[in-house]
This record gives sequence, structure tokens and C-alpha cells, in this order.
Amino acid sequence: MISRYSFSGLGTSWPSVGDNVSEMYCRVLENACALLGFIYLSISGIESAEAVGKPIWNATWTDQLKRDLFLHYDKYARPAQHYNVTTVQFGMKVYHISINEFKSAVDVRAYVKMMWTDDKLKWNASNYGELDHLQVGNHEIWQPDITLLNSVGTSSIEPFSDAPCHILQTGLVICTPPTQFLAICDLDFHLWPYDTQTCSIEIASWAYTGSQIELKFPVHGEAAEIEMAQHSEWTLIRATKLRKVTTYQCCVDQPLIRLRFNFTLKRNSTLYASVFGAPTVFIVFMNLAIFWLSPQSRERPILCSLLALIISLFLVYFTHFIPSSPRTPLIVSFYTGCLHQVTISLIISVAVKVLSRRPYCRPLPRVVKKILMGQIGKYLGLCDLVHLLQSQRSGADEDPRDIGFSESSLYPSNPLSNEPDNEDKENMISSSSATAQLEWILAATAVDRISFLIFCFVFSVMGMTYMC
Repeated sequence: MISRYSFSGLGTSWPSVGDNVSEMYCRVLENACALLGFIYLSISGIESAEAVGKPIWNATWTDQLKRDLFLHYDKYARPAQHYNVTTVQFGMKVYHISINEFKSAVDVRAYVKMMWTDDKLKWNASNYGELDHLQVGNHEIWQPDITLLNSVGTSSIEPFSDAPCHILQTGLVICTPPTQFLAICDLDFHLWPYDTQTCSIEIASWAYTGSQIELKFPVHGEAAEIEMAQHSEWTLIRATKLRKVTTYQCCVDQPLIRLRFNFTLKRNSTLYASVFGAPTVFIVFMNLAIFWLSPQSRERPILCSLLALIISLFLVYFTHFIPSSPRTPLIVSFYTGCLHQVTISLIISVAVKVLSRRPYCRPLPRVVKKILMGQIGKYLGLCDLVHLLQSQRSGADEDPRDIGFSESSLYPSNPLSNEPDNEDKENMISSSSATAQLEWILAATAVDRISFLIFCFVFSVMGMTYMC
């Protein structure tokens, strides 16, 4: 025991028991760390081996198929050799069509169906649990750059919305996205509201030529199926399709392929016929009725002014409701003609009123009087005036008021008094001045009747032109 101690001078060196214990602990810790590292590496190796050998516990056949198909897939590259052609079948099912008159555009809502074969998306269903169908997002695969050539908007050339696509094990890709085509349409409102418009949408590949992407209509089924709502403003009369291939001298082997869908639409004009038809008939008949009023009637100028105001309001309404067109709409021309007719009626009303109320000392020219008192006067409905005029000549006692003429229209007014004496009136009736005045009233009424016949003819021509 004493040999384990040593002395050196005044200092004393005790046995190194603590150093041995610390060294032992360090060795134990080193061995434990080495063991833990070995265990970690062993577990990591086992997990790596399992990941390589078989799928993890929550993976499905769909996950494995997508991982194998899209591992090195480039959705921006056409899925075919550069010398091969990708055939794209394009069809659609239209469910709504409308026309924006002020934008000169047609709005077509449809379900588009596109089909093509992707050589890079083929697999054997037996290797993936008999999985022969796969549904993926349209942003995951290559799609043909189908573009609406006559589009109204320029912010985006992609008219299709985001919708999943279906892939078969043969590589056939089917995409049916809902689509809105807003295309430019040359509108003609000449026959508004009974107009028929023909609009078209034209699609093509924007970057590829016909030697790379060949656009075709569906092999089976219709290229454009129509299922439009019955309450729509427009009724589809006819839908046609056209495939156009254009080649240029510089690039004969690279044709440009375009698909065109033509739609012929007819406006449902039942509401417009009710709104504009009744006022039109009213305006025409009121304009013609003016000529059957008495020439000295005070209501004629007022009625003409009211009709002119009504027609002007309709014309202002048309300017805000009907867009500009290369040809003036017939309904606008019709109302403009009615306004001209009413203006002429106002002028004639003022003329015949002056003609019938002004006292004339000179009688009506004999030739005119003979014509009006003959057969022509009977045809013009002047029999009452002719009979009254003959009574005045023969001195018969017949009151002009019995046939609708006032005394003020037959007797010249006194500038000093508005109401002449009774004795003066009786003298005027028997005088030649009263007879001459009645003759001029006969002429004014004849002008009204002739104007009525002319206006009837003009309105008939205007009506037939508008309806035809």
C-alpha cells in the first residue's frame, strides 16, 4: 500500500484514482457514440433499400404512374418527333350565343372537346394494377396552342379555362374545357329589329404549321352541337363548319390550317314589334287624320307639333339604342320620313288655314272651280261644299254651320270689331264676297284631300319598304 504513494521533497503526489475513472468514462462514451452511429447508418440503409425496391406505405398505383410518366416530362415540347405530325381533333357543344351590338362582337359559350395522341404518355396497364385511365391537370401536360384568330380581346390569347384532362394508356389525351369565344362580327342593322346576323369564330394553331399540328374536325359526331336556351334573344337558324388550308409560295410544305364555325342568328323581335309597332301605326293614322279636319281648325297645327315631338323622341331613343351601322336602319329611315311628312303636314295646315280664313274679293279661277265642282270634286269628297256653293249661287237659305263651317271662316273680319253686326252678316252672305270666300274654302279642302291621297301612297311605299 505504501508503494503506491511517493514523496518528492515537500510536495506529496497522491494516487491518480480520479484520472483513471475519467478515462474510463470517455472510452465508454466513445463506444456508445460509435454504436449509435452504426445503428443510424444501418437504419438509413434499410429505408433507402425499401424506397428503391417497393413503394412506401401510402403510395398508390396512380402516384407511381404519374411519377414514372412525368419524371422527365417536358410540357413545353411537342410530344412527337419533329418529322411526325400531331393530329388534333377539335369539336364543341354550344349552349349559348349572344351578340354585343356596341362592341360588334359575338359571344359563344361552349364545351370544347380536343383529342390528340401524346407519345410520351403511354404505359402498360398490367404494370400498374390494370390502371388504364389517368386524370391530370391541364397545366401538367402539353396542349396545342389553339387560338381564336378573330378575338376581340388582346390581353390573352388563351380562350380555354382550366379543366382536367383525361389520358388513356394508348396516349390518347381528351380535354373538354368550358370555353368563351368573344369574336369580332360584322353586324348589319339595316333591318333592325327584324335583322339576321351571320357571325363566325376562326381558330388555328398560333405557333405550329400544318406539318406539325394538323387540325381536324371530329371523325365521329358533329363538329358543333347546338343546345341553346329557348328564352335567348337570338335564335340559331343555321350552323356550318369550314376547314381552310392555306399555302404560300415560300413555304409550300408548311400549310396554315384554320377551322371556321359560322353561325346564322335571327333576333327574336316579338317585344320590339309591340314596343315600336303600335306607336308607328298611331303616328301614321294621326298624320293622315289631320287632312280630314276642317281647314280653319285651330287644332291642326297643335296636333302636327305633338306628332313631331313624339317622332323626335323616338329618333333620340334610336341613337342611344342602335349602334352605328354602314347602312341606316330602315326603322330610323321610316321615322325620319314620318318626321318629314309631319313637317309637310304642318306647312299644308298653315297654308290651307290662311287660304280658307282670308277674305277674297276675287273669285276662284273658273277652270279650277269647274274641275272641283265636277266629278273630281265628288271623288275628293267635296259634295257638301259643292252643294253649299250651289245654294249660295241660287240664293237658297242654307246655313253653312250645318256642314261644320263657322261664321268667322266665311265672313271677313272687321279690323275695328271682332264681331260684325247681324245685319252686316246677312248682307255678306248674299254678297259675291261670301261666295268667293266659300270657293276658296272649297279649294283649301281639295288641297287637303289631295294631300291625304299623296300621303297614303307615300306611307304605303315606306311601309312596304320597311316590311320587305
